[in-house]
Amino acid sequence: MAVILVVDDEAPVRHVLARWVEGAGHEVREAESAEAALRAVETQLPRVVFSDIQMPGRDGLWLTAELRRRHPATAVVLATGVSTVAPRISMQAGVIAYLVKPFSKASVMEALSLALDWQPEPALSPGATTAEQLQTWLDSLD
Repeated sequence: MAVILVVDDEAPVRHVLARWVEGAGHEVREAESAEAALRAVETQLPRVVFSDIQMPGRDGLWLTAELRRRHPATAVVLATGVSTVAPRISMQAGVIAYLVKPFSKASVMEALSLALDWQPEPALSPGATTAEQLQTWLDSLD
């Protein structure tokens, strides 16, 4: 069982996603904004964050960037109402999948599966020597 955070300013969408993910056996937290999501992440780190892109205040892209900076091992699934994803959005690091609204339960479960299987690139420690960095990279290939 993984902790999953669902972020959307539209309560009905948030609740449906939460119900589907809970039905798959996971613990779900909800947030109505990117700012509330960051506060929730600091309380309990989720393995996956489902986030709407367009929200009042800070958007899902800002949230994704903050998650990459603070918690790079957290997978992100972004939801959008637009059928094509712009290159600046599609190239966001750590974004595992995109959901186009209205989405189906099957597409949500597929995105969840991809996100749960995702592993970030290993982080190199800032003070590591070149030999240590090389060894870290070699170890990550196993």
